[in-house]
Amino acid sequence: MDISDVCGANLWDIKNGRWQEDLLALTGGDDGVEDLRTKLGFVPKDGGGSFGSISSYFVKRFNFPASCAIIPFTGDNPSTLLALPLRDSDAIVSLGTSTTFLMSTSHLRPDPSYHFMNHPATAGLYMFMLCYKNGGLAREHIRDAINKASPDAKPESWDLFNETATKTSVLGQQDPQKDPMRLGLYFPLPEIVPNVKDGTWRYLYDNAKDSLTEAQGNDAWPIPDADARAILESQFLSLRLRSQNLVEKQGDLPAQPRRIYMVGGGAVNPAIAELAGQVLGGADGVFKLDIGSNACALGAAYKAAWGVERKSGERFEDFLEQRWNEEKFVKKICEGYRKGVWERYGEALKGFAKVEAKAIEERGH
Repeated sequence: MDISDVCGANLWDIKNGRWQEDLLALTGGDDGVEDLRTKLGFVPKDGGGSFGSISSYFVKRFNFPASCAIIPFTGDNPSTLLALPLRDSDAIVSLGTSTTFLMSTSHLRPDPSYHFMNHPATAGLYMFMLCYKNGGLAREHIRDAINKASPDAKPESWDLFNETATKTSVLGQQDPQKDPMRLGLYFPLPEIVPNVKDGTWRYLYDNAKDSLTEAQGNDAWPIPDADARAILESQFLSLRLRSQNLVEKQGDLPAQPRRIYMVGGGAVNPAIAELAGQVLGGADGVFKLDIGSNACALGAAYKAAWGVERKSGERFEDFLEQRWNEEKFVKKICEGYRKGVWERYGEALKGFAKVEAKAIEERGH
């Protein structure tokens, strides 16, 4: 198995780069450990190393060239990570029906709420991954509610949602010194992170007192208008909460992603990009990645090319960057880090974690 994809088997000791003996014993039984180890096979640490040339069977039957090299393959999410030359602390936010957050990091800090894998190509780096069921569907529910309340709104148009989200003040606070923060969770489907059943939670958080109260009445939380900004803040606060210990300082700026690349249907929405930059930061900015509809297939092809054509000791990122067309594939959408705004969202993380704890207490699996 591939060095990255093997981590999904949950039998691999990522830190020490070998099979975890206790888990092999638990899975294979005392008498079956060696048999299981044989079936699992050898895991090469070089993601671009060749196993040798293709079998003569395939050469004769399917006309492969005899020189065709066999390179370790990998899974769809690790391949997506290889679709561009990501650097340490760069992040990909995939905004489809679900939401996926991928980041390349040099820090190995496992946690039950997210996935960690060896990087599929670069030794010393790891792949951090978050998966959420509730992405585009949750946003669409609020968009539809806002459009329904306005007689002039066109069905399925994002214009009113975007306008409402961007004109609403940060965390719903007209006066940050006096007003509590609006923090919500929106799960029309059961969620993975946190692991809860479907539901909606709306709370007011007093940062100075570290106190949380359920929002009551339209004055405290105007529905559905206040939900437009709150849902975007909620989705990005969850990403920031779980990735905050994996990013590095960026020059003179606080620890945050270097770049945020957005892909998927939501990446074309300017309000979503704007809120991503405000909440998550991004020292270099927020970018839309345009590399076609199948990033994982492209990443797998890049990996194969690197395995065959790389120079001695050449890192995958360096190999790809030499062939990368920044102007063609990447477009900067907006700034990332905003001094003062980013810090306010940092203060909201403690309250947001409390809201998640409430949801787990009430509706946790």
